[in-house]
Amino acid sequence: MTKVFSGIRPSGKLHLGNYLGAIKNWIELQNKADQAIFAVVDLHGITTPYDPKNYKEQVMDVVLDYLAAGVDPKKSLLIRQSKVPQHTELGWIFNTITPVSWLDRLPNYREKVSQVEQSGEENSKSYQNNLSILAYPVLMAADILLYKSNLVPVGDDQKQHIDLTNEIGARFNHVFGEVFPNVKAHIVQGARIMSLQDPSKKMSKTGDEGIALSDEPDVIRAKFKKATTDSGKEIKFDEKEKSGISNLLTIYSLLSGKDIKKIEADYGGKGYVEFKNDLAEVVVEFLKPFQDKRRELEKDPKHVIQILERSEEEARKLAQKTLDEVKQLMGLL
Repeated sequence: MTKVFSGIRPSGKLHLGNYLGAIKNWIELQNKADQAIFAVVDLHGITTPYDPKNYKEQVMDVVLDYLAAGVDPKKSLLIRQSKVPQHTELGWIFNTITPVSWLDRLPNYREKVSQVEQSGEENSKSYQNNLSILAYPVLMAADILLYKSNLVPVGDDQKQHIDLTNEIGARFNHVFGEVFPNVKAHIVQGARIMSLQDPSKKMSKTGDEGIALSDEPDVIRAKFKKATTDSGKEIKFDEKEKSGISNLLTIYSLLSGKDIKKIEADYGGKGYVEFKNDLAEVVVEFLKPFQDKRRELEKDPKHVIQILERSEEEARKLAQKTLDEVKQLMGLL
């Protein structure tokens, strides 16, 4: 049986990179999987500075994005992580068998500490070097294994967390008894979308670096006009020498369905301005159905809450079944 799990932090509006790198794959997988669970991982979101006053709204923004993008509640469970308390209970249990050295070696830990230090947030000092920044991959392992998921769509930069999930699951199986499956990372090549301003970094949820799925057409056009290219004129895919234009070609190809070589040929002899203007229109047209559907969902918040509550009730049943099995083997039941 194929059991899929994935989640995104509610730390800003979802962008084109989130869609092409993750959610697009979710939509395809939910049609094939025997079980698919997609989460807004709001407990991960509180490991770094955030505004409690706006947090519920941020969580619901991501829920609306999921549904508008095509997550189907008839085929998948759509949950808020914090509404299924078994996530944190299994996370604590995994903490008892996970060596600190396994976590300390992850480069993401150092990156996250650095991001918090440089964030400039008013309360950033309260988050520097906190245990949660070190231990959040353990909670991530619990998120996945709680439902005995065996396929997780991730980007290349998250593969190390799937490796850690398998190490934790294997250690539990060895110490207490066989419960958890081996998890496979589902990585889609060519879907890593970079910042429009700095193509050496992944697309961000803030500023002009990313295209939010909810951005208005004129905002999208303005962002592409300012997108980084290079000092040349040729519209050619070359990630090493022309990282900016290569990133834009990737976006164009993924949204239009055209091969990159075909796009290069279409724009032979044409300039960056025309290419960027056309790409902006491709994005505007691509996002229109999503934005129309999102507006419809916004009009009926009760329906959205009902979807979440039904999913979360079902998720708690699945989660408790796994947790009971775990606690029985550990002498806790």
